[in-house]
Amino acid sequence: MFSMLTFSTATLKNHLKKNGFFVFNNPCSDRWVQCLQDVTQATPVIQTNGEIIYPIKANPDAMGKSDAQSPGIGLLPHTELSYKAFPPKYLCLHCKTPDRWGGGATTLVKFDDLMRHFTLEEQHFMADQPQYFMSKDEKESCFAPIWQRDAEIIRFSYNVLVYREFSPDLNKPVASGLNPRLMALCDKFLALFEAYQVPLYLKAEQILIMDNYSCLHSRQSYRNFGLKPRPFRTAF
Repeated sequence: MFSMLTFSTATLKNHLKKNGFFVFNNPCSDRWVQCLQDVTQATPVIQTNGEIIYPIKANPDAMGKSDAQSPGIGLLPHTELSYKAFPPKYLCLHCKTPDRWGGGATTLVKFDDLMRHFTLEEQHFMADQPQYFMSKDEKESCFAPIWQRDAEIIRFSYNVLVYREFSPDLNKPVASGLNPRLMALCDKFLALFEAYQVPLYLKAEQILIMDNYSCLHSRQSYRNFGLKPRPFRTAF
């Protein structure tokens, strides 16, 4: 566990580069976004709600769907804002109210830890074949490879790649015309993610910051159906 009061910004950035993420207590109260800017040296990204802060809370209407707000299934592995030409480098979660029953954990895996399990042929497919990525409201999209080696960018969304939906009902069939190689690759990603994932249960006022170019993450389902926001998401 880190504290912004006892570790330098350089130390925190080095740890982030090495491990892909870290969790620290928030000493800045309402200045937590400025605190994160000091670490990332970047400007917050406007998110789909038109703000730099996106509240995440349990939503009964998302029951049965793979969604960040689902009380039933949770969100399958992905990187954030993969439909952008240049996705944000960092993703930050500020926990205000943890799920009292232990749900809603963020789980992470470093991409490098998964790559050693893929064949050279699979790695070439990731790097050479552009895939379709889209936003939740379907207003933004892009074609880009999963592994953009020249820019060291990773793009992935099991939901979008397999179902062509941001928050699919997993009982429905996968997208029609899906490339069998892509389907097999995504299923392998999912199996490896579930085998190597690290669950993080944030406490109140703790902040998780992760490298969106090197980590895949998911969110476990919420167990508390209350509508108070749990974490606030900010991207840089």
